[in-house]
Amino acid sequence: MSPRRHSIAVPNAGGATGTHEIVFYDWGNADARTVTVCVHGLTRNARDFDALAAALVATGRRVLTISMAGRGESAWLTDPIGYNYASYVTDCLAVMDNFHLRSVEWVGTSMGGIIGMMIAATQPGRIRRLVLNDIGAQLDKVALTRIYEYVRTLPGAFATRADADVYLREIFAPWKIADTATWDAFVDSSLITRDGALRYACDPAIAMPLAAATENYTKIEDVNLTLFWNDIQIPTYILRGELSDILSVDTVRAMRASNLSTESITIPGVGHAPALMDQEQIAIVLNWLDRTPSTMMAASF
Repeated sequence: MSPRRHSIAVPNAGGATGTHEIVFYDWGNADARTVTVCVHGLTRNARDFDALAAALVATGRRVLTISMAGRGESAWLTDPIGYNYASYVTDCLAVMDNFHLRSVEWVGTSMGGIIGMMIAATQPGRIRRLVLNDIGAQLDKVALTRIYEYVRTLPGAFATRADADVYLREIFAPWKIADTATWDAFVDSSLITRDGALRYACDPAIAMPLAAATENYTKIEDVNLTLFWNDIQIPTYILRGELSDILSVDTVRAMRASNLSTESITIPGVGHAPALMDQEQIAIVLNWLDRTPSTMMAASF
């Protein structure tokens, strides 16, 4: 199954002139009644959801998988200050508005989950069900330090695909992608050719706003998103990697206590974040999305 590749031009943030291109993939029947939007983690891209999108389409859904600015095939920003959550929310809403979409399902991994929380909290009616993949209302500074460390040292280019493979195996070891074909597809979708060089499909300049916000990484603190979470009342499903260092059991329990429409599950043997590429993890997402609200029961953590 091949998706339709689309792109739209979105105005640059902060009053900067011009636009930037956001590339996204459109899976399934354009007239489907249910639309699922999938958004990736900090340095990843839309192709992380290929397997999940195919499975969702098989249930009759339409699926949009978005590469945020500076990732995948989307444009690298001329002004890196635009790599921020306010801009990401604007870009995602622009994709949805392009098709006049409301009341979508949202699957967000890490950063994509934060974007989903922000939209659900500030744009009522835009999202009706929210899947948060290993992200929550409290983010641990120890995990953020680990993540920022690899972001600040993103490679400029790789000499060979084999070199890229070695790098990705180290960085994404917590994902536990074991299947050879899945891993090879993951590596392929992680790379682009830009300016004649083989590069990771992520602009290294995404690190610049992070460096500025943390005084060059010397003041990394826990992140509290409770103000957003407290304004979310839609059904939410939290996936937590058993070995996750960014989403704690206590955070999940607190989120469930404050929103009784929230359920959660632990994905055994993986860290931050479950890849959602194998059939078992995909089934977990599909089974929850396919349940009607009246059948949703409190799930044990």
